[in-house]
Amino acid sequence: MDTDRKTMEAILKRDCVPVLRELGFKGAFPHLYRETGRFVALVTVQFGSAGGSFCVNLGYADPARRNVYHKPQAEPAKLRVSQTTKWVRLGAVTGGDHWFVFGSASATPYRGGVRPPEEIVAQCTGLLRSEAEGWWAAKLRESGQ
Repeated sequence: MDTDRKTMEAILKRDCVPVLRELGFKGAFPHLYRETGRFVALVTVQFGSAGGSFCVNLGYADPARRNVYHKPQAEPAKLRVSQTTKWVRLGAVTGGDHWFVFGSASATPYRGGVRPPEEIVAQCTGLLRSEAEGWWAAKLRESGQ
């Protein structure tokens, strides 16, 4: 049931990136962004260094760029979640940590069991449409836009 990283990346590009495009995101895997006025929603897919898992980091740049500590003047296409002070992981917006496990690795026991790619993609796309969109909407409201 293990899937290798190259295969998982291909499946994410094939199945998750089109959903992000439907939601208005631009950019290239693993970094995507969406502008709503001057508010920028950010997504980064991060693979675990131990292998076999990835997480989806959600961030944003408010219009005044108060949430961007590194290169706040960067154009939206150049912004990354790692430049922001407030960000969350998809599947854990109310706190904690969440990783999607697609293959065996030393960290697998701590991140849950290995799941089939189709199940992972279905969960990711569902969470992007619901949880992520709700989180960004709240941050957009907080920014006053």
